This record gives sequence, C-alpha cells and structure tokens, in this order.
Amino acid sequence: MGFSWWQYNLTPCDRGLEYSIGRLDTNFGLSEEQFKKYVQNSEAPWEKALNKNVFEYNPAAKFTVNLIYDERQRETILKQKTESGLTAAESFFKNLDSKFNIAKADYENKVASFESAKSTLDARAAKYEQEVNYWNTRKGAPRQKYEELEVERVALNREIELLNARAQELKELSNNFNQALRERNEAANDYNRVVEQYNQKYGGHSEFDQAEYNGEEINIYQFTDSKGLIMALAHEFGHALAMDHVENSKSIMYYLRDSQNLPASPIPTAEDLAELKKVCKL
Repeated sequence: MGFSWWQYNLTPCDRGLEYSIGRLDTNFGLSEEQFKKYVQNSEAPWEKALNKNVFEYNPAAKFTVNLIYDERQRETILKQKTESGLTAAESFFKNLDSKFNIAKADYENKVASFESAKSTLDARAAKYEQEVNYWNTRKGAPRQKYEELEVERVALNREIELLNARAQELKELSNNFNQALRERNEAANDYNRVVEQYNQKYGGHSEFDQAEYNGEEINIYQFTDSKGLIMALAHEFGHALAMDHVENSKSIMYYLRDSQNLPASPIPTAEDLAELKKVCKL
C-alpha cells in the first residue's frame, strides 16, 4: 500500500518520459536523424535545470514526437519568401537612396559654388557700373582708365557667358536631380507599402499553435528555422512535464510565439524555473 501511494504521488519529473519518433513528413526536408538531434537538443533546458535525465529516446516507446506538414508550414514558407523579397527590396532602396544622397550632395555643392561665383560677379559688375557712371558724369575717363574699364568690360562679359553656361548645366542637373528624387520617393513609397502589408499579415505575435502536446504525443506543425523548432519542442516538453504557460515573453513557456531573436539554445527564465519547481515539487 505504501509503495502504491508513493507511485501515485510521483511527479512527471520523477517518472520521466520515454519517446520515439513517429510521423515525419518529408516536406520539411529533415531526415529522422536530424529531427531526432533537434528533439534531443530541446530536452537540455529542463534536464540541465533538474540536473537529471528526464526524457529518453526509445524507438519502441508509445509516446511519439511527430513532424506534421500542413497549411501552417506552407504559410511559414510563404512568409520566408516574402521576407526574402522584402530584404531584396530594402537593399535596392538603400542602394538607390545612397546614390541619390551622393547626387544630392554634388548638386548642392555645385549650386553653392554657382551662387558664390554669381555673388562675386555681381559685386564686380556693380563696381564696374559705378566707375563708368562716375566717369560719364565727368564727360569721359582718362585714356588709361578707359582702357582698364574696357578690359574689365570684356572680362565681365566673358564671366557672364561662363556663368550662364553653368546656370544651364545646373538647370539640366536640377531636372535630373528632381527625376531621381521622384524615383527615390516612389521606391520608398513602394517599399513602405509592402512593409505595411507584411506587418498587417505577419506582424505581432500569435498563439502558440505551431505545436501541441496532447498527453499521448507531441506534434510539431510549423517552424521557421532550427532555433524555432528547438524552442517549439522545448515548449511542448515543458507541457509534458505538466508545466503551464508563464507570463514572461522571453520564457520558453510563454503562450505566444515569436520567431524573431530566438537563442540558439533555449534558456529557462526565472518564471520557467519557478513553474518547473512547482510541478516537480522541488
């Protein structure tokens, strides 16, 4: 009777869990050995915390871990392709934006240089006109002064011709710059529109329905990469130990899933460990 009472009060952590690999859909591109390795890696967070072997692979075990391909993984693949397209679009926009900024800086430097030259020329022309008017009021300038003013007149006309040529170049450059600006802004609008659509469809968190533990098996339906797969397995192994969800978004046992910034190996948080100690009666 005492032995039966002890058996009845054993926690899942005491009993442990033997499992085998069950259904393994080939659409995921994983061999049984690869999947088994990921499963074994997912045991580590709990076994390390408990300092004992809780989960044991046994090819004859009735409890199975399954990899089942359905619409969830198809959606994940579509999301990955969309992200790849977003990355390419972002790279294209950044490259275009970089070229635009270089062209913008070059245009602004040329405009500044033109304005400086124009200001200098305007000052020279004003001085020339002032001197001409001065000598006109005196019925003409001495020969030497007249020749100096004539040299300045010819030089000013030449400078005006050169400045007008630069103004025409700037006008064409301005047209090209404005066209580049429109293209850059159109690319930015297109990229932002795609990002907004992506965020509306895939942004935020969703319920942890990529996997399930039902008492007889663990089913994995969806993962983005190996880190996501190990996290999903670790989460379900936690449920197999009778652990419930916890509220820390960084916890293995958090009830929402997020494929971003996952660690290579899941690390239990304080909330995970508190829940583990509760169910294992430590």
